[in-house]
Amino acid sequence: MDHIYNLDTHVRGDDVELVPANLWIPSERIAIHRIAKPTAPRRKWSGLIPWILEEKILQPLEKTHFVIGDNATDELVDVFVVSKDDLNAWVNVAQNAGFAPIQMTPDYFAVPWEEGRINALWRKGYFLVRHSLSEGFSAKADLTWAMIDCLIRDAKTPPRLSISLPDSQMIPQHLRDLAEVNDNSQNWQMIEMSDGINLLSGDYRPIIKGSSVNLWQLNLAGFGLTMLLLLTYLNILSANLQTDLSKIELHLMDSFERVFSVQNVSLEQLQTVGQQEITRLKVQDQIFNTEPTKALMSMEKLMDNCECNLVSLKADEDKVTLRLEGGEKLLAKKLSLEGYSLDVARGNKRKNELTMVFTPENPL
Repeated sequence: MDHIYNLDTHVRGDDVELVPANLWIPSERIAIHRIAKPTAPRRKWSGLIPWILEEKILQPLEKTHFVIGDNATDELVDVFVVSKDDLNAWVNVAQNAGFAPIQMTPDYFAVPWEEGRINALWRKGYFLVRHSLSEGFSAKADLTWAMIDCLIRDAKTPPRLSISLPDSQMIPQHLRDLAEVNDNSQNWQMIEMSDGINLLSGDYRPIIKGSSVNLWQLNLAGFGLTMLLLLTYLNILSANLQTDLSKIELHLMDSFERVFSVQNVSLEQLQTVGQQEITRLKVQDQIFNTEPTKALMSMEKLMDNCECNLVSLKADEDKVTLRLEGGEKLLAKKLSLEGYSLDVARGNKRKNELTMVFTPENPL
């Protein structure tokens, strides 16, 4: 990337393949027209706009190249107009220097821009001025000062002014008082063309030849690299998923063995064995909630630490009868069992026997 005026500084040997280049083009050779959008579909504008501008250009239409820019507003569009002779001359200059131009952009787009500011930059006898995202111009000093005065006068809000040039004495005093002045120079090889228009469109669209600059091959290589990166990512993702799946399987088997106290069960058997264990636990729960098992389990706390011996036990759905030996400590407690009535009778006093009968209050 460089300015078209700097190509003579690049020394290249004979028979060297042309190298693609982005070139800055002198803005004073380009006219910019902001016009109302044609009512026809945009695909037809390239045929209509030359006739719309016919009376505003200074040479025949067949010798003029038109480039449609971005929409300036909802109703207006920018059109860049350049002589085909100039375009052909610039292409020849570039090729003679060993370059194949793929983009040509008016050099005022190299000037930084921000809302509410006019920026001016010195370029070998000309000023480059940019005052909006797409608008700017190149002119000699006297004309530049006059046009900046007009821009300031026509603005609804007074804009700020920045001027970069080697000699600040060139600036009229009234503008020098307003401006931020510096001596920065432009490095044409280090500026992005991201927001500039490309004059090489239509019949001038670049066709790059040669294996080293074949865009099709570059696109194919880029696609291949993208696919390689995608496959690598998918392989890594698959390996991570497999690791996570193994961890989940181990966790499921460990949890199953702890819950059901069943060991050596394969992953494929988890569902079948699990359903069997759940069925078994449901049956067990039903048994525990029927008489006389329910009554016997309820007696556990009541008989705890009773210091007695069980002589006999008779249990059925109607009642549970216990014969105990040595139940004095048990009689000292307040004997009750929720859901059951309790009858206590003494037996053989010599053997210190005690008979306890538990009867469900609401028999099934």
